[in-house]
Amino acid sequence: MLISTKEEHINFLKTNILDSIKILLNEKQIKFAFLLMGQATEILGAYLDKKPIRAKQQSAARFELAIYKLFPEEYKRINKSNFLYYQLRNFLIHSFIPSKNIILKSDSEKSFQKHLSFENGCLILFADIFYSDLELAINKLIKYIEIDKIKLKKISGSDVEEY
Repeated sequence: MLISTKEEHINFLKTNILDSIKILLNEKQIKFAFLLMGQATEILGAYLDKKPIRAKQQSAARFELAIYKLFPEEYKRINKSNFLYYQLRNFLIHSFIPSKNIILKSDSEKSFQKHLSFENGCLILFADIFYSDLELAINKLIKYIEIDKIKLKKISGSDVEEY
C-alpha cells in the first residue's frame, strides 16, 4: 500500500494516529498512549521537513519542528534544548519507561495540578490535554495538506489484517 493522495494522508493522520491513540486512552493504557503521542509528534515533523520520510537521524529535529510549528505556544517554552523530546519521546520509545523528570497522568479533571507545569523539578503531562493538543496539531497539518502548503511525501506501509 502506498499513501500518496491528500485524502489518503488525511485518513492516515485521523485513523492510524488519532483513532489509535483514542482507543488506548479509552482503555486506560496511558503509558502506551503517551508513547504513541510522542512518536506521532515526530511523524508530524516529518510532514514539515524536506527530507524523505525514512531519512535517518531526523527524530529530534522532526519532533522539534512539529512542536514549534503545530503545537500551542506553551510547548515551545517547555521544549527548550529539546526537553520534551528527550524526556517524553526518547525515554518512552527506547526504554519503555518514562523519564524520572516527567510525571504522566491520565485525567486533568481529577487533579489540582496543571498540564505542562513543574512539581519538584518534574514536568507534569496529562494524557487528555496532550491528546487534545495533538489533535489540534494534526488538524492544522490537515489544513496545510488541503491548501497545498506542504509537499506530500509518499508513505509506504501495509494494513494489519484482523481475523
